[in-house]
Amino acid sequence: MSNIANAWWMYLLGIIVTVFVLIGSLAFIVQSYKDAKNINMDQSILKKTIITSAIFTILPSISILIGIVSLSNCIGIPLPWIRLSVIGALHYEGTAVNVTYGAVSLNSLQPQQFVTIASVMTLGIISGPIYCLFGFKAYDKKVLSKARELDNNETVEVKDESQKNNQPKTRKFGSMLFDIVFIGMICAFLGIEIAKYFNPKKDYTGTMQESTYYPIVAIVVAFATMALCDLLEKKLKQKWISNFSLGFSMILGMLAAVIAGLLG
Repeated sequence: MSNIANAWWMYLLGIIVTVFVLIGSLAFIVQSYKDAKNINMDQSILKKTIITSAIFTILPSISILIGIVSLSNCIGIPLPWIRLSVIGALHYEGTAVNVTYGAVSLNSLQPQQFVTIASVMTLGIISGPIYCLFGFKAYDKKVLSKARELDNNETVEVKDESQKNNQPKTRKFGSMLFDIVFIGMICAFLGIEIAKYFNPKKDYTGTMQESTYYPIVAIVVAFATMALCDLLEKKLKQKWISNFSLGFSMILGMLAAVIAGLLG
């Protein structure tokens, strides 16, 4: 089965997909930069955006590379490479493999199993792009209009300037929306890892799922690192660290998990 999972034409598909993604990314970068220049965007804001975007691109790629290596033992290199090069997420791809056929190895993987895993990994996540293609524009309009409505309701007109300065600064709903959704998603995955450790269950084959405390260690260290970076930025006025706080948190969290694994 390893001959099919790591066949030359699978690698060719991976190269084609990667080149396509790179061309699209470069095209959007060039166009976005031109548009920013056309609207006379401040150079400092533009520079900060580029640096932040680069950090958000490079650092998550480290965990993606680790995911490709770990999944390659089960389903070869090209398939996880293709999936994680586009819109794949490491937690989804790993879950898809585990749910489909649990703990499988490349040597024992059968063609039918490989096709099933590939179908779950691709068809199972294709609903997102399809929805965005046909329904996101209408959805986005409703969300933005609702956010503006809530923001307008929260805005209180104060004519007296002395009273205006004493008004508490409230964060608008529109700016909070992304954080609300993101934190909800993170909490869902936190719950999964904590539940797996404290309440392990059997998979569909009847085998007890392996549970470790390594994800919990990574979560705690990453959370503490982000809190420290936030403290340095707000209390000590270290504004530069805002561009690197996510990267520091991810790297130290993964490093802590590796050290915990080495220590047993």
